[in-house]
Amino acid sequence: MTDTARMAAAVSAMFATVEGDSPESIEQRARFYRIVPGIHWPDDWDELDPAEKKKRLDGMDKIGLEREEG
Repeated sequence: MTDTARMAAAVSAMFATVEGDSPESIEQRARFYRIVPGIHWPDDWDELDPAEKKKRLDGMDKIGLEREEG
């Protein structure tokens, strides 16, 4: 995982904690990840319901915040 992706995960997780789960907050979290090179955004993102978007972003945060073994 790149440093940029890790930073996006950290910022997204903090933003979720502070701002909650409003649709606006979810879309802001998505913007953090959209600037990360190599992350391919789903074409149907705008059609997903907020709960699914949050689930996916939470998963990305989890992956980005995991410690690498080595």
